[in-house]
Formats: sequence, C-alpha cells, structure tokens
Amino acid sequence: MNFRKICAAIVLLAAGPAMAGQPVETKLTCPVGGEAFTVTGTLSCSNLGRTMSFRPVTTCDFRTRLPVCPGNGLPMYSPFSDAQVTDLTAWLESEEFAAAKALPKWQRAYVVAEHLGQAGTNIGFGLMLQALWFEEAEFLASDSAMDTLLEEAKGEVERVPEMDGAFVHAIMAYGLARAGRMEDAEEQAAAAEVAGDGNADLEAYLVALRACFADMSAEACQPDAAYQP
Repeated sequence: MNFRKICAAIVLLAAGPAMAGQPVETKLTCPVGGEAFTVTGTLSCSNLGRTMSFRPVTTCDFRTRLPVCPGNGLPMYSPFSDAQVTDLTAWLESEEFAAAKALPKWQRAYVVAEHLGQAGTNIGFGLMLQALWFEEAEFLASDSAMDTLLEEAKGEVERVPEMDGAFVHAIMAYGLARAGRMEDAEEQAAAAEVAGDGNADLEAYLVALRACFADMSAEACQPDAAYQP
C-alpha cells in the first residue's frame, strides 16, 4: 500500500534518503501571532516497517510530528493560506477554540481542520488517524473520536484506489478492536478482505490481526508491537 496516498496532506518534519535519522533543530514561526519557536526535525529519514496498529516505524521517530504554537496552541498541521490565517486569527479567540485547546494536539488539529472546511477530506482523515496512532489512550477515552475517524475513513475509502481502501478497512479493524468494538472490527476486517482481492501483504496482516482478536491485551497485539508479516 502507498501510505502517502492515505495521509498525503499531513505535513511532517522529515523526509530524505534511506539512512539513519539525523536530528536537527528547526526554527518555526507561528502563522498567527508570529511567535518563533524551535522543534526537532531531521536531515534524513527512512522507513523500517510497521507496528500492529499499522503505524510506520522510521529512523526519525524522534522528530516533532505536529508542531504546536506555544502561546496560542495552534497545531501547525499544514501550511495555511493567507485567507486561512486571517480566519484563524479571529477564530483562535473564540469559545470553540478555547474548548478545543483541552484536546490532545492531533484531535485539536482536527477541530481546526473542521473549522477550515477540511473535514471529509484526506486531511481530516489523516489527522484523526494520527490521533489514533500517537494519542491512543486519549483517543479511546473519547466518546466521539472513533466514530469521527470511522466517518472520515468512509470518505477516504471512496477517494483512494480500491487496494489502498482495503488497508484503510484493516487499520480501522485494529482500532475498533482496541476500543473493544469487536463486531465492528470483524466487519471492517471482512470489508478489507473483500476489497483486497487476495493481496498477499493484506492477507498476512489480516491473519495477524484476527489472531489478536481473541486477546487484544497480548504483547504481540499492542499498538507499538512490531508487525512481522
């Protein structure tokens, strides 16, 4: 699966040749307010594999994945246009954003994207998927996060090639199983199998996934456990 097609709109502070990651300090400026701050970037990055949650493992996992303006709390998940900056300058003073600041940063970024009309796009899907991957405890504790991700995933399946959509179903199956929604997880796994049409890589992941359905607390089934095809 070409994972870039799933999260292509998410801007991360890395990319480079296949070599060990090299951390560097990167200076950023908040688009609203102009505050300058420093995050950890990388001079290089390469993929090493995936975890059972299907999260990529890289040589630059140390990097700052989602910069957040220290003062106003705005997640800088992508470059904002001049019109968006004008919009956000006023909106960051609203009660809606004040409430959003209580959320973990990936879910907060989704609220910002939703305000900017980016819910129901690959941006919205990517942000909620990152919330599942990198803020799992808070994500699963939310009453609405999983349902929001599932709704975004439906749209993503319609946008991407069928094989990529099959992997989206499989990723949702794992997330649902982590949430204890086993019937829904089985449905997503079945949908992945149908859409995958015998793809060997997908079938291998589904075998590992279904083995976990019996006991999601097993060490090999944890979200950070290395996936071994």
